[in-house]
Amino acid sequence: MRSNYGSYDDPEPCPYCGDDCHADFVDVGVGMTQCGPYHCESCGASEIGPELRNWYVGERDEYGTVIKPEYKDGFPVLREGHPFSEVELEKGWYDPNKKKISPYANTINGVLVDHKTAKTAYDLGILDEKKLV
Repeated sequence: MRSNYGSYDDPEPCPYCGDDCHADFVDVGVGMTQCGPYHCESCGASEIGPELRNWYVGERDEYGTVIKPEYKDGFPVLREGHPFSEVELEKGWYDPNKKKISPYANTINGVLVDHKTAKTAYDLGILDEKKLV
């Protein structure tokens, strides 16, 4: 499990194959913050992003965002029909066989890119358009 106090450029081990994984970080003036999922170049596993929260059961605000998730046995309860396997929920990463990347991640033709490449692609009109709920 990562610590908020670790070095942003230290690799994270892939929970599926064990190889080094990296995420995109950006300097926000008072430090670095993660702005893309950890991703394994070796096997293709990718960290599950904030889309997981869309499946939580619980009290929602006027925008539909869960503000008080329900918990059972220390874990948030997910709505019926969620797309995550038990292994994915346990690891917090998509199964590499699904070849899935968080819908919130910056991509060009479905390929994960860093925030600088994404900005250039956006300016050129080639950054993948996101249809988020």
